[in-house]
Amino acid sequence: MALDLKRLRTDFATAAKDGKISDTDVDGLIRRVKRDGLTQSEAKTLKQETARFKDQFTPEGTAKIEAFIANKLRGLQVLDDPTPVNPLGVKDPVVLKADLKRVRQEVIKGGELVKGGVSGNDVLQKYLADCYLIAAMSSVARANPALIEGAFKKRTDGTYDVTLYEPKGSKWVPVKVHIDADLPHNDWYHLTYASGRDEKELWPALLEKAFAQRAGSYAAIESGVPGDALNALTGKPSTMIDFQAAGVKADQVFDALSLAVKEKRPATASTYGESSHAKYTNSGLYADHAYSVWGVETSGGKKYVQLRNPWGESEPANNGRDDGIFKLELSQFMKMYANVEINGG
Repeated sequence: MALDLKRLRTDFATAAKDGKISDTDVDGLIRRVKRDGLTQSEAKTLKQETARFKDQFTPEGTAKIEAFIANKLRGLQVLDDPTPVNPLGVKDPVVLKADLKRVRQEVIKGGELVKGGVSGNDVLQKYLADCYLIAAMSSVARANPALIEGAFKKRTDGTYDVTLYEPKGSKWVPVKVHIDADLPHNDWYHLTYASGRDEKELWPALLEKAFAQRAGSYAAIESGVPGDALNALTGKPSTMIDFQAAGVKADQVFDALSLAVKEKRPATASTYGESSHAKYTNSGLYADHAYSVWGVETSGGKKYVQLRNPWGESEPANNGRDDGIFKLELSQFMKMYANVEINGG
């Protein structure tokens, strides 16, 4: 069985509790990775956590883990689709190579499309590197829950037609993606990729599956642009504000986000790329990661941007419970993030 992402992050945090990660800890981690294998998502997390805690390795430990990453993690690929067509005649999108033998695609027992209404806090990113998509799904669900629920039309045979949008000339046109309710899960029926916070609430996993179905596989939707995902969900174009562009000011960004929140238009914010890992060390934020913009506020004469990590956990310190929802003072937000993408403007 391959590594669990939460356990991988916990292993790093536990090893670093006393301010350093020993060579023994490094050796143990490498042995376990070799034994259990890595999915593409887990390999990415291993690199992220290594960069995050790089100041706490010994020189020897740094050399060992960097050599391991350079030599062992490059060959991760996705197999050609071996998934048989199920009895309903709907072919499921292929899972990642490393997941092929450890997950099954079947209907989740007791699952419902929506439980208690659609919420932006329903959706969780798990073991697929599609933060851009999950952040977009969460933002749209928060801004316009009816749009999410209305995207699904259930057929009499239990399959679904899911409405997404594609560009055609200057317009976005609806397309129907036909999926069944089979979802990748392990032996305990825990969902492997996107899930609801209540795993019996299936719309997040089914919506992610519709994107994978359209793209041809789950691997095909790893990495992407949040604005493109917003467009595909809403049928409306998105506008990016690049914080490094000439003339872009913090108050301009705050005003644009304030208007979007007021008009119930979804937005996302993205951090800088993997080469900027050091910037995020011990910050509670992650490089090359997309977040949902949750809101804005002014308090005590200061402006804040509220955000949500699509993991549904892991955030800067002193932000209340670890639910992935937090706020940053505007100047800190402008420092730690590279851009925002606002839909429907």
